[in-house]
Amino acid sequence: MYYVAEVINDECSKYNCKQCTLFCPEPNTLMYTDEEHHAYVVQDRCKGCALCVYVCVNLLKRNAIHMIMPEVHVEK
Repeated sequence: MYYVAEVINDECSKYNCKQCTLFCPEPNTLMYTDEEHHAYVVQDRCKGCALCVYVCVNLLKRNAIHMIMPEVHVEK
């Protein structure tokens, strides 16, 4: 298991910029919802490259995305 991106919805919706979605190299992974005005990550598709974190945190100084270790749900 590896780290994946997670969007902090309240922070992301303040800016409505969608920049992180332009830099994600994995198709259909970092998406944007027009209804709620924030990005979201399809964690099953995220490869953990952290490009979105670099764009949001380092370049734009918005701190709306971070990396987390996803919880693994094992069926018994």
